[in-house]
Amino acid sequence: MCRQKNRNIFRRLAFKKFSFLLSSFLLLSFTSCDREETILGSWNLQTVLMNGEVYTDSTQFHLLTKHTYYNIFYHNSLDVKTIANGQWTASSNGYYRFIDKSTIEMRFTLLYQQQEITAKIKKLTRRELNLEYEEDGDTYLLKLYTR
Repeated sequence: MCRQKNRNIFRRLAFKKFSFLLSSFLLLSFTSCDREETILGSWNLQTVLMNGEVYTDSTQFHLLTKHTYYNIFYHNSLDVKTIANGQWTASSNGYYRFIDKSTIEMRFTLLYQQQEITAKIKKLTRRELNLEYEEDGDTYLLKLYTR
């Protein structure tokens, strides 16, 4: 009788240990996907700040207009669409990856120019994405929104 109780206790302990490990694993996997899940979708570029000032020169990348969309998909796929010379233009070879929890790298070719941006994620919600990066001594803040 005593052996039977000991077996049941060990089985319960083993099951609790297994349950704890399984729930910990699931919690970590859901937590790590959260940022990646949130960033998926179509993001409309609304504002660009250069060194804290509103930047309106849309000729630099042909991307700094309110008609620019960053479409971020599963499997690290990225597509950028914008209006250039009065016509919609889409990128090719678009790719993104998270370097760490607060840094994203994006690469794409648009209008025959390779673009590579490594940006800090300053804000990420379901509706707003703010990316900050430096280039040639200037700091750019891209403010993107989704519906």
